[in-house]
Amino acid sequence: MANFLTPSLITALTSLIISLVALYQFYKNQKFQKDQFNKTINRNLTTKLYDLRIDLYPKAFEITDKIYKEKGGNIDNEKLKICLIELNEWKSGKLNLIISSEALKSYYLLKDMLMKQPANNNNYSSEQIEKITNLKNNFRKQLRRDLGLMFNEEKEKRKKSY
Repeated sequence: MANFLTPSLITALTSLIISLVALYQFYKNQKFQKDQFNKTINRNLTTKLYDLRIDLYPKAFEITDKIYKEKGGNIDNEKLKICLIELNEWKSGKLNLIISSEALKSYYLLKDMLMKQPANNNNYSSEQIEKITNLKNNFRKQLRRDLGLMFNEEKEKRKKSY
Protein backbone atom coordinates (compact mmCIF):
# COMPACT_ATOMS: atom_id res chain seq x y z
CA MET A 1 0.00 0.00 0.00
CA ALA A 2 2.92 2.34 0.72
CA ASN A 3 4.15 1.75 -2.83
CA PHE A 4 0.71 2.72 -4.12
CA LEU A 5 0.62 6.02 -2.17
CA THR A 6 4.14 7.12 -3.07
CA PRO A 7 3.57 7.58 -6.85
CA SER A 8 0.13 9.08 -6.18
CA LEU A 9 1.56 11.44 -3.60
CA ILE A 10 4.42 12.46 -5.90
CA THR A 11 1.95 13.03 -8.75
CA ALA A 12 -0.35 15.09 -6.53
CA LEU A 13 2.53 17.22 -5.18
CA THR A 14 3.94 17.75 -8.66
CA SER A 15 0.51 18.76 -9.93
CA LEU A 16 0.06 21.14 -6.99
CA ILE A 17 3.48 22.74 -7.56
CA ILE A 18 2.80 23.16 -11.29
CA SER A 19 -0.60 24.71 -10.51
CA LEU A 20 0.98 27.16 -8.03
CA VAL A 21 3.66 28.15 -10.54
CA ALA A 22 0.98 28.63 -13.23
CA LEU A 23 -1.09 30.74 -10.82
CA TYR A 24 1.95 32.86 -9.95
CA GLN A 25 2.71 33.38 -13.65
CA PHE A 26 -0.94 34.28 -14.30
CA TYR A 27 -0.96 36.98 -11.60
CA LYS A 28 2.45 38.27 -12.66
CA ASN A 29 1.28 38.52 -16.28
CA GLN A 30 -1.97 40.17 -15.21
CA LYS A 31 -0.08 42.80 -13.19
CA PHE A 32 2.27 43.44 -16.13
CA GLN A 33 -0.66 43.91 -18.53
CA LYS A 34 -2.42 46.23 -16.08
CA ASP A 35 0.75 48.34 -15.72
CA GLN A 36 1.15 48.51 -19.50
CA PHE A 37 -2.49 49.52 -19.90
CA ASN A 38 -2.11 52.28 -17.30
CA LYS A 39 1.07 53.54 -18.98
CA THR A 40 -0.68 53.63 -22.34
CA ILE A 41 -3.67 55.50 -20.92
CA ASN A 42 -1.40 58.00 -19.14
CA ARG A 43 0.69 58.49 -22.28
CA ASN A 44 -2.46 59.14 -24.34
CA LEU A 45 -3.73 61.64 -21.78
CA THR A 46 -0.33 63.33 -21.63
CA THR A 47 -0.27 63.56 -25.42
CA LYS A 48 -3.72 65.15 -25.52
CA LEU A 49 -2.79 67.54 -22.73
CA TYR A 50 0.42 68.44 -24.51
CA ASP A 51 -1.43 69.06 -27.80
CA LEU A 52 -3.94 71.34 -26.08
CA ARG A 53 -1.16 73.26 -24.37
CA ILE A 54 0.72 73.59 -27.67
CA ASP A 55 -2.45 75.13 -29.16
CA LEU A 56 -3.21 77.52 -26.29
CA TYR A 57 0.07 78.55 -24.65
CA PRO A 58 1.64 80.43 -27.58
CA LYS A 59 -1.07 83.09 -27.24
CA ALA A 60 0.11 83.81 -23.68
CA PHE A 61 3.65 84.25 -24.96
CA GLU A 62 2.38 86.68 -27.61
CA ILE A 63 0.50 88.68 -24.99
CA THR A 64 3.36 88.80 -22.50
CA ASP A 65 5.79 89.82 -25.25
CA LYS A 66 4.04 93.19 -25.13
CA ILE A 67 5.20 93.69 -21.53
CA TYR A 68 8.67 95.21 -21.69
CA LYS A 69 10.65 98.17 -20.46
CA GLU A 70 10.73 101.09 -22.83
CA LYS A 71 13.50 103.62 -23.19
CA GLY A 72 14.04 105.26 -19.85
CA GLY A 73 13.13 102.05 -18.00
CA ASN A 74 9.38 102.69 -17.83
CA ILE A 75 6.45 100.50 -18.88
CA ASP A 76 3.45 101.89 -20.77
CA ASN A 77 0.40 101.79 -18.51
CA GLU A 78 -2.02 101.47 -21.45
CA LYS A 79 -0.13 98.48 -22.87
CA LEU A 80 -0.36 96.77 -19.49
CA LYS A 81 -4.13 97.32 -19.36
CA ILE A 82 -4.50 95.82 -22.81
CA CYS A 83 -2.29 92.87 -21.81
CA LEU A 84 -4.39 92.33 -18.69
CA ILE A 85 -7.59 92.19 -20.75
CA GLU A 86 -6.00 89.83 -23.28
CA LEU A 87 -4.64 87.56 -20.53
CA ASN A 88 -8.08 87.37 -18.92
CA GLU A 89 -9.62 86.40 -22.28
CA TRP A 90 -6.84 83.87 -22.87
CA LYS A 91 -7.40 82.14 -19.54
CA SER A 92 -11.13 81.65 -20.01
CA GLY A 93 -12.50 78.38 -21.36
CA LYS A 94 -10.78 75.01 -21.53
CA LEU A 95 -7.43 76.45 -20.52
CA ASN A 96 -8.60 76.21 -16.90
CA LEU A 97 -8.64 72.42 -17.32
CA ILE A 98 -5.12 72.04 -18.66
CA ILE A 99 -2.98 74.66 -16.94
CA SER A 100 -0.82 73.41 -14.09
CA SER A 101 -1.30 74.75 -10.59
CA GLU A 102 2.17 76.36 -10.66
CA ALA A 103 1.45 78.17 -13.93
CA LEU A 104 -1.96 79.21 -12.64
CA LYS A 105 -0.43 80.61 -9.47
CA SER A 106 2.16 82.57 -11.45
CA TYR A 107 -0.66 83.81 -13.74
CA TYR A 108 -2.61 85.16 -10.77
CA LEU A 109 0.48 86.84 -9.31
CA LEU A 110 1.16 88.56 -12.64
CA LYS A 111 -2.51 89.50 -13.04
CA ASP A 112 -2.63 91.00 -9.53
CA MET A 113 0.48 93.05 -10.23
CA LEU A 114 -0.89 94.29 -13.56
CA MET A 115 -4.08 95.41 -11.81
CA LYS A 116 -2.19 97.66 -9.40
CA GLN A 117 -2.13 101.38 -10.06
CA PRO A 118 1.14 103.09 -10.99
CA ALA A 119 2.92 104.56 -7.98
CA ASN A 120 3.83 107.90 -9.58
CA ASN A 121 0.74 109.28 -11.34
CA ASN A 122 0.83 107.36 -14.65
CA ASN A 123 4.36 106.03 -14.23
CA TYR A 124 5.33 102.87 -12.43
CA SER A 125 8.05 102.97 -9.82
CA SER A 126 11.27 101.09 -10.53
CA GLU A 127 10.26 98.55 -7.87
CA GLN A 128 6.90 97.95 -9.60
CA ILE A 129 8.60 97.63 -12.99
CA GLU A 130 11.04 95.10 -11.55
CA LYS A 131 8.18 93.07 -10.03
CA ILE A 132 6.17 93.12 -13.25
CA THR A 133 9.17 91.98 -15.26
CA ASN A 134 10.04 89.20 -12.81
CA LEU A 135 6.43 87.98 -12.59
CA LYS A 136 6.12 87.99 -16.39
CA ASN A 137 9.32 85.97 -16.71
CA ASN A 138 8.19 83.53 -14.01
CA PHE A 139 4.82 83.06 -15.70
CA ARG A 140 6.51 82.32 -19.02
CA LYS A 141 8.92 79.96 -17.26
CA GLN A 142 5.99 78.02 -15.75
CA LEU A 143 4.33 77.75 -19.15
CA ARG A 144 7.56 76.42 -20.66
CA ARG A 145 7.82 73.97 -17.75
CA ASP A 146 4.28 72.75 -18.49
CA LEU A 147 5.29 72.12 -22.08
CA GLY A 148 8.42 70.34 -20.87
CA LEU A 149 6.46 67.70 -18.92
CA MET A 150 6.22 65.61 -22.05
CA PHE A 151 9.97 65.65 -22.42
CA ASN A 152 10.43 64.42 -18.83
CA GLU A 153 8.60 61.23 -19.78
CA GLU A 154 10.95 60.82 -22.73
CA LYS A 155 13.99 61.35 -20.47
CA GLU A 156 12.79 58.56 -18.16
CA LYS A 157 12.47 56.21 -21.13
CA ARG A 158 16.01 57.01 -22.26
CA LYS A 159 17.42 56.42 -18.78
CA LYS A 160 15.76 53.01 -18.59
CA SER A 161 17.05 51.95 -22.01
CA TYR A 162 20.71 52.45 -21.04
